[in-house]
Amino acid sequence: MERDRIQTPKLEIFTGSNVNWNKCWGELIIEELVRHDTECFCISPGSRSTPLTSAVAANPKANAVVCYDERAAAYYALGHARATGLPAVLICTSGTAAANYLPAVIEASVEQIPLLLMTADRPPELTDTGANQAVNQTNLFGTYARWFFDPGCPGPEYSAEALLSTINHAIFKTHFPLSGPVHLNFPFREPFLDNINEEKIQFKTSIEKIPYVRNSIPRKILPDNEIKELINNRPESGILSIGRVPRDSLDSIRILANELDWPVFADITSGLRLGKNCPNRITYYDQLLHEELETANWVTKAIWHIGFPPTSKRWLTYWEQKPAPQMVWIADHSERQDQSNHFRWKIEINIDEFCNKAVNALKFGKNKSQRASNKEHWLYASKIVENLLDEHVNSNSRKNQIDEFSLVRRLTKIIPKDFAFFIGNSLPVREVDMFGSGEGDDVVTALNRGASGIDGLIATGCGFSAGLKKPLTLLIGDLSVIHDLNSFKMLAESKMPVFLVIINNYGGGIFSFLPISRQEEMFEMYFGTPHNLEFRGISEMFGLEYHRPESIKAFEEAFLSSVQKKESAVFEVITKRERNPKQLDDFKNKLMKCDFRPK
Repeated sequence: MERDRIQTPKLEIFTGSNVNWNKCWGELIIEELVRHDTECFCISPGSRSTPLTSAVAANPKANAVVCYDERAAAYYALGHARATGLPAVLICTSGTAAANYLPAVIEASVEQIPLLLMTADRPPELTDTGANQAVNQTNLFGTYARWFFDPGCPGPEYSAEALLSTINHAIFKTHFPLSGPVHLNFPFREPFLDNINEEKIQFKTSIEKIPYVRNSIPRKILPDNEIKELINNRPESGILSIGRVPRDSLDSIRILANELDWPVFADITSGLRLGKNCPNRITYYDQLLHEELETANWVTKAIWHIGFPPTSKRWLTYWEQKPAPQMVWIADHSERQDQSNHFRWKIEINIDEFCNKAVNALKFGKNKSQRASNKEHWLYASKIVENLLDEHVNSNSRKNQIDEFSLVRRLTKIIPKDFAFFIGNSLPVREVDMFGSGEGDDVVTALNRGASGIDGLIATGCGFSAGLKKPLTLLIGDLSVIHDLNSFKMLAESKMPVFLVIINNYGGGIFSFLPISRQEEMFEMYFGTPHNLEFRGISEMFGLEYHRPESIKAFEEAFLSSVQKKESAVFEVITKRERNPKQLDDFKNKLMKCDFRPK
């Protein structure tokens, strides 16, 4: 059995007199992708891409999602790939269809999410002739694609073995040396499928289970002595900072956090910011880093950061203005992501491997009994912030009111543990990072933080839910909804229930924090982007249950009721964006009066 598994597969191609090479290539490409366990084929209708689309439709193991909007399709694929870690495949026709992939491609590139883009194209004889829908698609995505390849028009000149090898290399390049998008461009000549005598086409492969090419996974091994050096020379006080990391590394990070016994600053993208299962977590570190507070001046002698950069601007500013004597960045890739330029030691290694080696060194190295001196201070201060936030929510509840901060805090307490949570960019992510409760259930959390765009978020959330096969709570702002109205169709057709929570402050709420907001007349037109839109109509248009709660209690009841029904629903919470800066200032003033020193 083992011999059969590693044996080079035998490929046979027999051709008759009326072979349609488009069909042959399409089938062979999709067969090979299925052998790579590809789970998701996102297809946008088009004529030129017929050979690829029809091959997906004919393959019983190819799971297709049809998205008529290419931008939404790309974001859906991004969400699915983010959830599974496997490249989602995108198929579209030529022209602007392919160009519509670009925003999601940028996000995937920055966030290192694997995507395989397969664009159909006009044949060379139609290039630069003014032919309809013919644009230059060579390297269309520029440096945001890890690899680009165009094998030319299907035909006997390019062997089946070469095509299989190309597909295998494309899959490999979506992961190594750095995960991200790969672009394959396929020029197809007419006829695409028609006018073919099927009986004269004999096309088959004996490859059934394994890919044509087997690639070994590259792995960097950090010498034990470097880990021991780091552990043995660690100072008595430090901070363990966690950005976005692979979900399967979270358990190892928790063990390291417990053994290291330093305070943990877990970013909202990390998967450790919400829920109770993270030892030593300082839930409200962002609030405690206000430069006017005494806590912002507490000295730390080391900062170890794991994963992608944090969301908190105050934490990033701290790195720039108050760097610790020992600054260490641990990541599973070689990309430079330190905007502070103060991290003097970059460790490129598998996160699990680092954590396991570090824990072993902590247990058996010198200074193994050394315990942190600053953890209790941070935990005490964080508890004070938590009490003030709960007081704010309770006050709103007594008044039968609701605001953005109360909504975010209550929502993060009631999301069921078997759910996923996708958070929109701009103001929602910052509000969750600042005010989200750490007392709710552990939920899988994600967001498009790489390029921080506010477009395609509904589509990304739907793809993320589908990839995880979990119900999803999706929290976004009103402008993000307007950017992605087409994706309400995905909401309505989602196999897993998606609960869309919209913070509608009738404009760009985050801009209210800018100094320019004081110039009211210019601000409203050019920054505030005011509108009078609400989303009941489009929700009902797609048959989605709609709620417009006006109090915290009403929101909670509506949300939990919809969860019980297990059907997608929309919750629109109307707020006043001009209140947000004042509320933040009021809260900061309360913090200024607090004594954060443990009694």
